[in-house]
Amino acid sequence: MYEYRCNGCGKLYEQLRRMSEADTDLVCPHCASHKVERQLSCFATGGCGSGGGGGRFT
Repeated sequence: MYEYRCNGCGKLYEQLRRMSEADTDLVCPHCASHKVERQLSCFATGGCGSGGGGGRFT
């Protein structure tokens, strides 16, 4: 899942794409502009592993 911002209309949207196709043939679903840039996305994880660390990274 990648997050994109359209420089034509300014809207943000998410799209499920393969890594090899993340930056190819991008078209805004709102205005059909090709002026689209991939954004850096933050993600959260909880309960990583089974070590009993409460999901904390040490």
